[in-house]
Amino acid sequence: MKISIQTGDLTTQYGIENGYRMIAEAGFEAVDWNLDHALSFSEVKAAEKLEGLSIFEKSMDEILAYYDEELSAMKKNNLSITQAHAPFPADLPGRPEVLDYNIAIYDKMIHFCQIVGIPRLVIHGMSKREQYPEISEEELKVLNDKMYSNLLDALRECPDVTVCMENLFAHLSQLGFGFWGGICSDPHEAAVYIDIMNQRAGRDNAFGLCLDTGHLNIARIPFCRYIPVLGKRIQCLHIHDNMQNDDAHLMPYTGNVRWEEFVEEMRKIGYDKDLNFETFMQTKMCRMPAELCPQFLKIQWEIGNYFRNMILG
Repeated sequence: MKISIQTGDLTTQYGIENGYRMIAEAGFEAVDWNLDHALSFSEVKAAEKLEGLSIFEKSMDEILAYYDEELSAMKKNNLSITQAHAPFPADLPGRPEVLDYNIAIYDKMIHFCQIVGIPRLVIHGMSKREQYPEISEEELKVLNDKMYSNLLDALRECPDVTVCMENLFAHLSQLGFGFWGGICSDPHEAAVYIDIMNQRAGRDNAFGLCLDTGHLNIARIPFCRYIPVLGKRIQCLHIHDNMQNDDAHLMPYTGNVRWEEFVEEMRKIGYDKDLNFETFMQTKMCRMPAELCPQFLKIQWEIGNYFRNMILG
């Protein structure tokens, strides 16, 4: 069980060499690679034609050459890539071609992960959000099934890669509503759908779940009602904290997530994958002087090590 952190803004703010060095010096053994930076959603929204927006439109040789420096920096710092994060959101209301475009990007990313040796790729599903509150749950299910079903061929060709769905939340402030569960927030529905998709893919690890602790907290879903149902389907984690009023992405013990319950439930299911922190808001330069970032990274590693010892017993 390795302790990892999302590359997030660290390599953007501090540069590739310094960013990965800081991660390694804090004690982390692995990273969750932010491949979502390969496609800017603001550019997608502004573009009249979906062409030339992402490196993942190009040939695999060009993609590998583009990421060579970053892959070398990870190797130099003895950091493995235990998971990666795909671009999101996958769709844009009123423009169905955006989903088709993203499906092609995700397909290429799966093949890239197979070549580079990244075992898990987190691909967000679609939930209700500000842009189109009127969409029905059934329509969302159709969109999500279209996306994940169109990745089946790639997953059959890339047997060492697992696509991880993520439990999301919904938020419609324009209607005066608060937060509630989004896709994969119902543990029973998520478990059934993952099993169905694995059966269709022909292997039991083509799809899994990325358990996002902050999203469960903001949707007011207790770990004890969620984790036991998903069990071994949980293939990776996004560990972060909040106060249930914002998707704050803070480090544990700075919000009101019930961490003792989280650790206990993960211990009960025998979780043995990696512990990954998605705490990029904690170390943003706009919130913290650069001189303090290494100390905050070290504290997060210490928390991860504490979690690891508690889960493994």
